[in-house]
Amino acid sequence: MRIKEAFDALCESGKLTVVERVDIPARLERVAATPSTFNQGALRDWLTVKHGQADTVWNHQAVALQHIANGSNVVVATGTASGKSLIFQLPIMRELLEGDGVALVIYPLKALLSDQLSRWRQMAQELGLPAYTVAELHGNVRMDERHEALQNARVVAITPDLLQAWFMRQVSSPVFKNFLGKLRYLVIDEAHVYESVFGSNVAYLMRRFMVARNRAAKDLHSTKQLQIIAATATIYSPVDHMACLTGWPFVAVDEADDGSPTHARTLLHIDGPDIGGPAEAMLQDTINEIGHATADTFIAFHNSRQGVERVTRVIDRDDVLPYRSGYEGNDRADIERKLRKGLLRGIVSTSAMEVGIDVSGFTVGLNLGVPQSKKAFRQRVGRVGRASDGVFAIVAPRHAFTQLGSSFQEYFEGSVEPSYLYLDNRFIQFAHARCLMDESEQLGFSDAQIPPGVTWPASFEKVYEVARPGIRRPREFELIAQIGADSPHYNYPLRQVGESNYKLKEGSRSESEQIGDIALNQAIREAYPGATYLHLKRPMKVAEWKSNAFDRSIRLYDAKNPLITRPILHKTVNVGASSEEVVSNRILSGERGLIAEVSLQVNEAVLGYQIGGNSFLYKDLRTKDPRMSKKQREFSTTGVVVQIKDTWFSGSGQQALVRRAVSDALRQMILREKSIAPTDIDDSHSHIAFYQSGVPRRATDTIVIYDSIYGGLRLTEPLFEDFSEFLERLKKAAELAGNEALVSDKIVENLMEWHGSLQEGAMPVGRHLIAPDGELVVYEPGSIVSVRMNGTLVERELLELKFLDLGETKLLMYRYKNREDGDSWVPHDQIEPTGQDWKQVFWHPGSNTFSDPEDGDGNF
Repeated sequence: MRIKEAFDALCESGKLTVVERVDIPARLERVAATPSTFNQGALRDWLTVKHGQADTVWNHQAVALQHIANGSNVVVATGTASGKSLIFQLPIMRELLEGDGVALVIYPLKALLSDQLSRWRQMAQELGLPAYTVAELHGNVRMDERHEALQNARVVAITPDLLQAWFMRQVSSPVFKNFLGKLRYLVIDEAHVYESVFGSNVAYLMRRFMVARNRAAKDLHSTKQLQIIAATATIYSPVDHMACLTGWPFVAVDEADDGSPTHARTLLHIDGPDIGGPAEAMLQDTINEIGHATADTFIAFHNSRQGVERVTRVIDRDDVLPYRSGYEGNDRADIERKLRKGLLRGIVSTSAMEVGIDVSGFTVGLNLGVPQSKKAFRQRVGRVGRASDGVFAIVAPRHAFTQLGSSFQEYFEGSVEPSYLYLDNRFIQFAHARCLMDESEQLGFSDAQIPPGVTWPASFEKVYEVARPGIRRPREFELIAQIGADSPHYNYPLRQVGESNYKLKEGSRSESEQIGDIALNQAIREAYPGATYLHLKRPMKVAEWKSNAFDRSIRLYDAKNPLITRPILHKTVNVGASSEEVVSNRILSGERGLIAEVSLQVNEAVLGYQIGGNSFLYKDLRTKDPRMSKKQREFSTTGVVVQIKDTWFSGSGQQALVRRAVSDALRQMILREKSIAPTDIDDSHSHIAFYQSGVPRRATDTIVIYDSIYGGLRLTEPLFEDFSEFLERLKKAAELAGNEALVSDKIVENLMEWHGSLQEGAMPVGRHLIAPDGELVVYEPGSIVSVRMNGTLVERELLELKFLDLGETKLLMYRYKNREDGDSWVPHDQIEPTGQDWKQVFWHPGSNTFSDPEDGDGNF
């Protein structure tokens, strides 16, 4: 029995409840004449052998090839398995046969690069080209092989990560310069992946790459035209997206031109839980039911990295494996090899498999929960039904779609969201300014101004100035500068901003093996001290974190008695309560509250963990084992604050539940409507304080939806701009979902009435503590603050303060207890007030007395 037959039988038996079904009929092919440029000589012979004839290709292929022949940059935005690769393969192979140029092909994932590399090599061989014609460059390729590839190969497949960390670091080297000078085609495959933080980083990388390429062409007197060819799934406005990504103009070939045939697919909404243990249990049961089939394969998607591990570990079959980021290259390659050879019955993956290996045997796709974007949904659906009819099922509660104001049919048919790039984010700009300065020095440019010949976002120039060596820069850039240190290309990874990255190491300190890596924001949720961490289905125990200048790692060892642990997470949000903190005057206010886009300070911490119903707090554990200590991340960002002073919203008890429901609904709505990565936005309905005059004032009438990214990318801006439209969608959702709605129709009415009472206004004017003569504004002893050690925040309690002599000057210092080395001292200006357990007061150095500013006569 085949996998799809087994799944169909499971649905027909009633074991799975189908809420809604959407049938996508098969589509016949449409062909058009192959442009003559690519239909002669060896290429014509190759097309005849591979495709049976050379005179026609699918319609969109013919249209795109003609644009390329005319000299245009082209973005092909058609469905999965529509033959987009042929569109850039033919022009490149023509150049290899008739010209002397080279091509650089950028793939976003090593899995995709590895899968496509064999096709490039096979095509080169079939056209009689030497074996060294095609080469790969990624993190697993040895240094000597990398240089040999650039020197000899004419088609180089590379990941953007290696382009950033290795290639751009040495662009003035003769081998690199010669390759750049001969560059004829630049291919950007799976271009829809380049959005959010990753895409924004790649956008600056592309501009830096163009600077290097232009300089190489000038120095080598090369007049070779460079063309960019991009391939992408269906996205909103592909021309605009590619222009933002590269700074170059494009013409688009889209779905209206698509002439590729497709098999029929059935889309199902299956009633079931979408989060937690019950959801994973249902996914496990479903996989076990269909896993006895003897032909084809399935793919299941789960948004949680550790969830993928848990599901496959319980299934406990050698032919069902997990797949996610964070594995070492050889482990990923082994899984991919087994998929290609048909040795696996199925795979459970995070979004890491949305793009990548072209496995035609997937006939069943399962998705735990509603994908956070329609782009992700379409990509995942495109994994199944490539060689024969397929079925893709979303497992989610009955009202998962109606809760957000749509049906499953409407969700499928709705237009794809825009691909967001955050080119004005100052932290992204700073990182790339540091890299660009290093490259400019190699290329002979002055660092006094941005290199010419490339279109940069207008806001980049200001940040470029503060990134110059020796310039006194705002303190907010210090952490980013420390992370970059002397190796910005290597230390600024493309897939995150400002996040410390840790190596996962198994074994003792003296004998350890790196088995993966993890970013800080993931580590405090998955690999916190004492956690049971699953790696390739194997349970491991987290022993300790190391965060020094020589070793930033998390140590693990085999868990003899593995128990499921859950982190005890704590989050605090400080809202800037002054007019200066409002972003671009985006505020409406009134006697009943306000809505505004503001600057925020967020602290996320793991306080301990739970096993079953028992809690284990680090404040208790560390007395016996100093390695068991609280871990945290602190970042400045932007978000939308909603303060409602009405009795139905303000207070504790039932009101807190209302705030939680409204906060969650608005977050889910903006994620769904604006195609934002779920990890890029967060929300809070508790532990919120308005920060004013050095004192945080707790708020029990406020919710915040904010960017969970260093610096803030203004992803939540639409909540302020289009708040009325979001409320209308919530109203529709309440009508469709009834009692299952995220928020009731009564709450929506209250929100609408409250919003209507607001007018353009302003935050209270910011006040600053002004100490009386002879006194200073200081942190009160007993305050819990943070000290940054090797780029990581460490929370400490301040014990006392005094002036200490430092040469001929006196420096205000605070003593705190260092858990490892006894007491330590920290300067006043190096303290980072995190969370809400700190306070600023007036201090008289002579008498060593303190006074509370709020008890005084209003000296602000």
